[in-house]
Amino acid sequence: MDGNLKSEHKTSILEFIGSRAKDFNLLYSFIRDEANATTFHKKCDNKGPTVTVIYNTKNSIFGGYVEKNWISCGTGHYIKDDKAFLFRLKSKGNDALNKFPVKESDKAFYCIDTHGPVFGSGHDLDVFRDTLSLQGNQFILNGDMQMGKTYDMGGVSVENVTDNVNTVFNVEVYSLSEPQLSSVWRVSPGWESEDLMLLKRYAESYRPPDGLDVETANILVLGPVGAGKSSLFNTVASVYRGHISDQAVSGSAEKSITSEYRMYRVRSSQKRKPLPFCLCDTMGLEESQGIDAQELSYILDGHVPDGYKFNPIRPISNEIHGFVKFPTLGQKIHCVCFVFDGNTATILSENMLEKVKNMQAKVRQKGLPQAIVLTKIDNVCSYVEEDITKVYQSKTIKNLVDKVSNIFGVPRSFILPLKNYEKEINVDKNVSILAMHTLKRLLLSAENHLFNFLDTLDVKQQEVEGRHGN
Repeated sequence: MDGNLKSEHKTSILEFIGSRAKDFNLLYSFIRDEANATTFHKKCDNKGPTVTVIYNTKNSIFGGYVEKNWISCGTGHYIKDDKAFLFRLKSKGNDALNKFPVKESDKAFYCIDTHGPVFGSGHDLDVFRDTLSLQGNQFILNGDMQMGKTYDMGGVSVENVTDNVNTVFNVEVYSLSEPQLSSVWRVSPGWESEDLMLLKRYAESYRPPDGLDVETANILVLGPVGAGKSSLFNTVASVYRGHISDQAVSGSAEKSITSEYRMYRVRSSQKRKPLPFCLCDTMGLEESQGIDAQELSYILDGHVPDGYKFNPIRPISNEIHGFVKFPTLGQKIHCVCFVFDGNTATILSENMLEKVKNMQAKVRQKGLPQAIVLTKIDNVCSYVEEDITKVYQSKTIKNLVDKVSNIFGVPRSFILPLKNYEKEINVDKNVSILAMHTLKRLLLSAENHLFNFLDTLDVKQQEVEGRHGN
């Protein structure tokens, strides 16, 4: 378990601290470790700087930071810490970023064996005491919250932070450590301008195997809403056009922004022919909506026409307009690329995880190769945020790849870290290189799949020649 704290909230906390390059390591969690004060001290004492995060049932997120060590103490002991602060990240589901600095540093936090994290005297934030039991899907905190005694709330009331509820879904404690770089764990594509040119030329010169009457390698892109499916195409298109492309509609929303099935082809300019591959974009996966396994089957088999508009009331069937009754190999999908946000790929909900695995089962049933692209890796590791060429040295990214491989059963060599063009206004050589390296791996997977059909043709040809020889 990696914790529920999102990357943007980690960034906000680091800004509160005045530090950027830190890794968040989950020490303690109600859900994982039980809500027990003894367990809290066992896992969190003497760990250096820590962040305590509370997720309440009003969808608010708040907590506290201390720079000094938590310790075990039978009689209770205040710790001086002039760097400590309380904070708020969300209020009833909406972003609400506030830092509440300590004003009486001599009583910044309180250590006692029978309590979990306690901030301030009075106490400003006494999270819980002794042991709490899970009630349904929540815990009822039994501590005390009288913020404003030791910490400066800047006019924000306790009620605006806690919502006047003491029920929470989870409490987590993270330690902070320096990000780590290791020796190179995956061979780098090279980060020079010449390397980018070679990767671009590879995709430009790529051709599906001769003898199959296939003009393009068709790569289907699947993933949860907001993971970066459409942005993947825009990123590849940006590389060839030399400026940021927004041809495919993309963005952030609770529901899928993609409303039609598109077989996108990349063009370097209006006058040039499109490159010989398609990145096929479809609706984002949702727990209760989006495409299901049967609709996916129609797409994989090439029955769904380019430009088909999804209708949540009318699922894909053989009665839709333009349904391709007898698709050729060139109309079918040749490789499936699952796209996940690298910040949330390992903490998908049970329903979403089940849906993804059902999709994977359908892909395997069709005998298709699959890869996983992990986006937003610059938010996963601060080293990569500062220098994307460190992606294959980052222990954080390597650990993420390992965990995703174990969760989804995809070999590590087919799990591809990526940064899409999202906030940039100009193309960047290193972002483009990583994108083209990812595209090359997908094209090779599609090619390997198509080689199977060449093998089948060879066998049939040998059978024909054998009959004629007799």
